Amino acid sequence: MNTPIRTTGELGPLLKRLRKAKNMSQTDLGRRIGLSQERISVIERQPEKVTMDNLLTVLMALGVHFAVVEPTARTQGNAENKAEW
Repeated sequence: MNTPIRTTGELGPLLKRLRKAKNMSQTDLGRRIGLSQERISVIERQPEKVTMDNLLTVLMALGVHFAVVEPTARTQGNAENKAEW
């Protein structure tokens, strides 16, 4: 699955979907990586307040990875109307 993320508002729901697809509760995920259930909840609700280290750890525990990809010609038309970071 390749899911482009352009905003933190898109990242939180994706993290939650990935966790649920693995049949993990927030507590299960937290135990797996040494974080509290409360911290996992914050990561899913406010990913903009998460360190890159925490984000990468969560992604690894969910069996996915982070990639930075240049837009293709097909997606560039859409990118012109959206803020890129």
